[in-house]
Amino acid sequence: MIIVDSMLGKLARYLRIMGYEVNYITPDKDDDFIVRNSGNNIVLTRDRELHSRLKNSILIKSYEPVEQLVELKDVLPKPDFNPWQLCPICSYRLEKVASRENLPEYVSKFAEDIFYCPRCDKYYWQGSHTSNFKKMMESIGLEI
Repeated sequence: MIIVDSMLGKLARYLRIMGYEVNYITPDKDDDFIVRNSGNNIVLTRDRELHSRLKNSILIKSYEPVEQLVELKDVLPKPDFNPWQLCPICSYRLEKVASRENLPEYVSKFAEDIFYCPRCDKYYWQGSHTSNFKKMMESIGLEI
């Protein structure tokens, strides 16, 4: 698992989409909480002081999520899951929807596959956002 501090929320979403199990630490938690609960997990942070207190942390320098991925592309281990298998909000494993009956109005009825996160109660499907994300990853040398 990768722990991501509150300064890197968008990066956390991107990593989940790529297949990394990510625990995003909300702003109401302080550095001591992260230090106590990090265990052997990799911690990503923009906080120099927090970085200095942890053995297994990576200090992220960029403010831009795509540039942050460039910083990480050669240092992170291989993801635990395939791309698009985890909820981008909570890291819970997505379930393929078996029946298209009783889907909410906003869910695309034309999508080939629809996935559901039981923890967040959200639906996901491949759309233009998917191809845009893939193009963004390819532009920095990452394939998903």
